[in-house]
Amino acid sequence: MEKEMVSLKINQDTITPIIEKQIQAAIVANLGNHEDLIGKMVSLALHTKVNTDGYHDKSSYRNDHDFLEVITSNTIQEAARNALTEWLAKNSQKIRDAVTTELAKPTRQKTMAKAFADAVESSITSKWHMNCTVNFKEDRD
Repeated sequence: MEKEMVSLKINQDTITPIIEKQIQAAIVANLGNHEDLIGKMVSLALHTKVNTDGYHDKSSYRNDHDFLEVITSNTIQEAARNALTEWLAKNSQKIRDAVTTELAKPTRQKTMAKAFADAVESSITSKWHMNCTVNFKEDRD
């Protein structure tokens, strides 16, 4: 009969961290080059199909744009909107003067009068009716 002469007991708390480290090292070793992996993950994230708002939609048929495309387009449009708003604010008087000059041209006045007359005529012939009151006041300047 054989008797156990030596009993080797190792605490589970001692073995667990060692095994976890070995598993983590094996996973990292199988992943390959970290820089390539990160590059692939970034590329995948930037080219993920999203909706027009830049979010992954529950309905897959709405996800037809690259995330990078949507974000870039939105950023450019926002910058253009800000630049144009700023330019218009600085040049609003020039724009107002140009519009006034255009409206003062005799040909423009004729087209405006014609458009008004056409609108009145179409409202008269339509089953829908337009009420219009025209008042003339004497200028006392």
